[in-house]
Formats: sequence, structure tokens, C-alpha cells
Amino acid sequence: MKLHRRYLGSIAYAANATRTLEIPRNYALVALDLNLVVSLTRTAATAGDCRDCAPAQLVRNITIKANGSDTIKSIDMETLHRHNELTYGVRPQIDANALRGFAVIAQAICPSIMARIPFAMPRAIKEVDTLLDTAALSSLDLIVTWGVGADIQNPLYNVDGVVTIVSAILHVTAIEYLGVPAGSKFMLYNQWVKQSQVTATTARHQIKLPVGNVYRGLLLKTSSAGNQVDTILPFGLAVLNEITLRSGTEVYVNEIAGILATQNRLEQQIEVIDRMPGLLANVEIDHKLQALTLLGYYYIDFCRDGRLSEALDTRMLSDLELMLQVVNIGLTDFIDVYADELVLPAVTA
Repeated sequence: MKLHRRYLGSIAYAANATRTLEIPRNYALVALDLNLVVSLTRTAATAGDCRDCAPAQLVRNITIKANGSDTIKSIDMETLHRHNELTYGVRPQIDANALRGFAVIAQAICPSIMARIPFAMPRAIKEVDTLLDTAALSSLDLIVTWGVGADIQNPLYNVDGVVTIVSAILHVTAIEYLGVPAGSKFMLYNQWVKQSQVTATTARHQIKLPVGNVYRGLLLKTSSAGNQVDTILPFGLAVLNEITLRSGTEVYVNEIAGILATQNRLEQQIEVIDRMPGLLANVEIDHKLQALTLLGYYYIDFCRDGRLSEALDTRMLSDLELMLQVVNIGLTDFIDVYADELVLPAVTA
């Protein structure tokens, strides 16, 4: 097989609209690369800041649908960008420093951000185990749901300000293998999200997950009022909020959330840019004393050495649940679980 890259085209921005790009079905897909370029202006309001990974929020949802009805991927671009960072070990390209704060942007600027939709499981010993054989499909579509300009700003501060999108383009490139041997069978690398509102009256928050397939990993994202926070699963001297994954009496994960985040930095080999305290953008950071975790993200990786045999097989389980010790319970607090799920090929006689 030979690796092939080809530019498929672009999807133009339309506020609050859904647009579809048909993906050619010739070869076996490794990934689709998405590059978003935006031209925008902004009027000033109260002091504030843009959201994490802005302007990714303009792409509210990305769906890959096969055969007209089978959803293979469903994720927003903001989370996809950070998910790439955790699974590839490096943050994808972003050039949006001009969006920092909430100053007036009178002349249109062009921030950009990249994210990759993987069909081959990242960091797998044998990448070809999870290619998407498009020749076997009757259709394959990339469906993009666009947001609006205000989505890129912190909703706590975006009261009077107006972000105007002059134009935006999402460029799409396919990475694929040519010459796939006839009769090849691949696992399907499926990605989906389950959102859970943290409104329990106790500190124990339960999220039930579907069983029947194999999990490569689970990404938990905690947010309050639309912003990533570590206050729902905090960590400190005497604050030990746990993440537990279990089926009945069998426990697969039992870890302190804050410690899991520190493990992610080391084991996933990510470098997190130092966060400035509050709005003091010019405060000097001493790099000898600061190396932070990714705010609001906690990744459970079952295949750290790339061996799919270590994935969590739930085909014989009756149930699977996350039990979380949470705080900051309120109507604007959410925990999103993004699943990296492997669907094994059907066995034929």
C-alpha cells in the first residue's frame, strides 16, 4: 500500500447552517485534516477573553456519516483539536494570538486552527488495523454545523461585544492508502460524545456508558458556562476527587482526577503552554517553576503502548459506568465523555 494525500476542497461559512462535503470513496482513509481560516472583526465590551482554541468554536459539530445513516464520528472542533493533542502528543497548529482579550479589532484579521479526524487509531503499533475502507461504502459525507461569531468569546463576558465573521473557510485534505489488498478487514475507529449535566444533589455523579464494543480510550471534558474548568473535579492538598470506571464489582480505573491530568502530561508527551493568571497577560511566568496540565481535560488511555489487545473489551459486560466525585454542581456545569471506540469486523464463516 502507498500513502496518498489529496486536497478535497473547502466548506464556506454560513452562520448557524449545516453544510455537507462528499468524501470520495476510492481508497482506505487514514485521516481527514481540517484547516479553518477565519476573517473577522470585533467591537469591545467589558474585560474578558476568547474561549480556548478560538476560533474553533465556529465549527460547532463535525459529523462523518457513512451509507447515508451510519454516524462514525461526531465531535466539535474545539475538543477535536485538544483530543489530537492528547492522542498524537503534540498540539495541532493554531495561529490566533490576536484574539486574546476583548480589544477592538477594527480591521479584519485571519486567525487559523487545524484539527485531524483520525480513522487510523493514533499511536497504534499497526496503523492499518483501523483504516476506513471507503470502497465498501455506498456514501461518505463530512457534515459541518457552523456557529456564530459570538461563540468564540467567553460567554461570561460577551455581553455587549459583537464579533462579525467577514468570511470563513474550512479546508479539507484526505490522507489515505492506495492499493489495499482485496479482502482486507479493518476495525472501525468510532468517536462519539455523551454529555452529562452535573445537577446531582450529592458529590457522586454517575454516567452510564454503552457496552458491546471495545474502548481504546475515554476523554472527560469538564466545563462551566461554556469554559473548560478544573473546579468540577478539583485537586489539592485535601481535595481528592476521584474518577472510577467500573462494571459491577470489577473496577478498571480508580484515580484522582487531578493526578490523572498530570499523568496525561507525562504519558501523552504533551507540552501545555503556561496559563497567565487571570487577565494579567503581561505577568512574567517562571518556566523553572511552572509546567501545567491541560485545563478541564482528563484522558483514560487503555492502549498506552499502542497494542489493541489492551483495549477495554465490553462485549461480554452487562453494564459500564463512570462514577465521579464532583463539586460545583449547577445548571451550567457539564461533563462530556468522548469515547474512542473500536468496532470489530463481523466474523464470517
